[in-house]
Amino acid sequence: MFRILIGVVSLSLLLMPGCGGGDQQQTDDTTGDVISGEAADETVDEEIVEESFLYPGGKLDPALVTPDVAVDTRALNEAYFAWVGKEVTLVAYPYIWYGEDVVVEDRLRLVDDPESTDELATAIFDEPVNRTVMRGEIIAVRGIVEEGFTGPELTGAIFVDAPDAFERVETSPWVYDGEPVPVDQFNEMFNVWIGKEVTVQGHYHSSTTSTTDYGVTIRIDLTHPEDTNTKLVACEMMESLSDVSDSLIVADRDGVQIRGTIADPFFDRVMLEGCTLLNR
Repeated sequence: MFRILIGVVSLSLLLMPGCGGGDQQQTDDTTGDVISGEAADETVDEEIVEESFLYPGGKLDPALVTPDVAVDTRALNEAYFAWVGKEVTLVAYPYIWYGEDVVVEDRLRLVDDPESTDELATAIFDEPVNRTVMRGEIIAVRGIVEEGFTGPELTGAIFVDAPDAFERVETSPWVYDGEPVPVDQFNEMFNVWIGKEVTVQGHYHSSTTSTTDYGVTIRIDLTHPEDTNTKLVACEMMESLSDVSDSLIVADRDGVQIRGTIADPFFDRVMLEGCTLLNR
């Protein structure tokens, strides 16, 4: 587990062997007196180590989640959307399609290389700022994170003082404290759950069957036992449920486990694709 150590253990043990093979002794430099081994132990200056975890108790660390252990629907939903609604500062280059500069109006696409066309985030300003930015200029923008069609968006964005270079930071949505984050690193953290295979456990809410030109799609929605009305995870099944499974999932709605791969969200739900029902 990643963690930030914000304390340092300091041990001051200056021991000298005593005469005659008895207790260890040391000299007090301030008085010249000899301190017995027992008394010397009492002078040890020890500072307790404090730790600040990137993923505090009850929060899912994506690096530790595997499909072998079922995760709670509420915890998964909270972790997936953890960045949404947070104020974040991003460091980036402006995306400039043609030329060496552009006048920023109400939107600016952000990239991690002056020549890149891979948009990693978008800054959305409340009104045109009429600021000229140059190709290759490091900029910093601050705004509220929202889920956009092409990736993360910073709404209500403003320009802030930019650092001299991109510097990755050790952070997570649970401990982020406003430091500038390189746009490529933020994009990775924002999309860290996409493509990850997980097993989720929750309360069965309902099933939906839809028929399109591409075939029949069956989706199972899961909630949390403490709030059975709020859909948290949508599971697109690989195949129709058997009559037995269909009956069991309705008869015993709690503790349903489904395995699938996380895709782009379905409204405010975590979307799992290629799903299989494990325990009904």
